[in-house]
Amino acid sequence: MASNKPSTEIIPFAKATEIKRLDANTYQANLVDSFCIGAVPNGGYVASCILQAAILHGSSRSPSSNPQPHVMNAHFEYLNRTEVGPATIIIGDVKPGRQLTTLHATLYQDDTSDSDSDIHHTTRGGGGGGGGNNKKRVTAYLVMTNLSSLTGLSLNTQFTLLPPPLVPSSPSSSQNPDFSLLKQNRDPHWTAIPSLLPPAPASGSSYIRALQNTQFYIPRQGQVRKSIIDLWIRLSSGEKFTNASLGYVSDCWPYVVEAYRPRSEEDEEEGAPFRHDAKHWYPTVVMNIEQKKAAPEKEEGGGWEWLRMRVSSKEVRGGRFDLEVLVMDEKGELVVVSNHVGLVLGSERNLAGRGKGRMKGQSRI
Repeated sequence: MASNKPSTEIIPFAKATEIKRLDANTYQANLVDSFCIGAVPNGGYVASCILQAAILHGSSRSPSSNPQPHVMNAHFEYLNRTEVGPATIIIGDVKPGRQLTTLHATLYQDDTSDSDSDIHHTTRGGGGGGGGNNKKRVTAYLVMTNLSSLTGLSLNTQFTLLPPPLVPSSPSSSQNPDFSLLKQNRDPHWTAIPSLLPPAPASGSSYIRALQNTQFYIPRQGQVRKSIIDLWIRLSSGEKFTNASLGYVSDCWPYVVEAYRPRSEEDEEEGAPFRHDAKHWYPTVVMNIEQKKAAPEKEEGGGWEWLRMRVSSKEVRGGRFDLEVLVMDEKGELVVVSNHVGLVLGSERNLAGRGKGRMKGQSRI
């Protein structure tokens, strides 16, 4: 049974996204506390659990049906808050194809606190916490393929990050850090991000403890502007990023709003948009992920140790914001293009009890 006690333990990503196949279309995950923001598992982490199930599903096709182990594109909609504990993922083949297959996936969890909800599903195999009173939490459409075997026209579009990051570069050198120095936080141009929030005195655990799973590095000279965040990242566990982890990667730093946070009460007097000690929650409403290239195979290193990200927002208005997330490898090649719709809410919406003071079937989000 899952514990509700906040965790500061670093759990390997492979274990945190481990999927058990119950039958041809039913999979079980177990959402862990160490990937939570407040009381709610990070949306990208939950997406990675669904991606892992879809990869297992696509890889299980017979050789004559062309196994499709890669998610070329995925669209996620977050219907209700997820929670720590077992979850059932039901996957259906919407349109099978030899080169592309469209899947529909829904993640369910036991609706223990809202028995009269109008969204229920009876699962097979006893998954999702043990029964037939399950509630839809996340739904997704995924296009499966084999990125290694796709052929067709390729063009050099000369894509580059504009405006460029505030990192020196020249024709003879890239903007990449010296990764051996970066691990020691000694690279001359990139530096580790310090912890954003101290541990909560009552629980001994941070509200944003999901961030402990990743090491983040930013330009020492700062960001090119507040609405653009350039980062290098690696997993704290020492694992390499895999295809399934790209859901989490795409949503691991949705914190453009934090660049506008006043540093002190004095700064608030200069027309700051919110208090310096305001605690926010940034739930994802919709997330789209397009994977441009597959992770290196085991014989080639078995994934990426380092990934580069640019996270940017075009507008924050009325408590909602857009995000574009570009993910690149050490070669500067695009790995993921992701777009989000998110909300800016008070942390009390995250930490509020479930199933109280709301209409039938109404989400807390």
